[in-house]
Amino acid sequence: MKRCFPLAALMLLVVASTNIAQASENAAAEALADKMLAAIGGRDVWAQLRNTINGSQQNRAGEPTEVYAIITMDFERPRFRIETTAPGLHVARVINGKKSWRQRRNGKVEDVDDDFFKDEMRWYASHLYRTIHRIAARDPALSLKINDRGRLEVYEGSERLRWFELDASGEPYRFGSYDDGIGGLCGPWDFVQDGIHHPTWVSNAEGTWRASVQALSINAPLREHTFARPN
Repeated sequence: MKRCFPLAALMLLVVASTNIAQASENAAAEALADKMLAAIGGRDVWAQLRNTINGSQQNRAGEPTEVYAIITMDFERPRFRIETTAPGLHVARVINGKKSWRQRRNGKVEDVDDDFFKDEMRWYASHLYRTIHRIAARDPALSLKINDRGRLEVYEGSERLRWFELDASGEPYRFGSYDDGIGGLCGPWDFVQDGIHHPTWVSNAEGTWRASVQALSINAPLREHTFARPN
């Protein structure tokens, strides 16, 4: 019976040490998130973000090599609109629950199938700026970690939504989502709108897709007609 007391004490010590280590790791991740937020406008402005409307010039390896894209992203409801134009090109898609639709290159407007909808909602779930907003708002569904490469990782449950690599000032220069360990690159976060800092450009790792921001609106009134299906 006497032997049980040292064993129980040892178990308590192990549990306490584990809890202390976990708390230290959590605090380090929170501190790194604070540093990132401070570098890109501050926690308060990002926490108050409800939506963004982003206009960008996109350059691609395939035809057409240059397009203009407008992304309307609602952070309060799971819906968004992406419209892409170029000479001879006008495509669009709206993800908005059962009201989702897409317009193809031939001008045909159609419903989206289940697989397409799931892929788009997965993209929405890990969306770069929406994820930063959720970090800033201290969304209780999220947890933060620092991996062995020093990346700030964002988890929802057991799934990694997004990761960031930060420079010495805390500004992200590389980011990725889910199991993509390569991610993409971004330029200085010098495009500022109402206190929100946005990267002037983003690119995939290969450089075959690049985008430079041209316009940014935040917390604009989102009208239903923005997401409405064309007649």
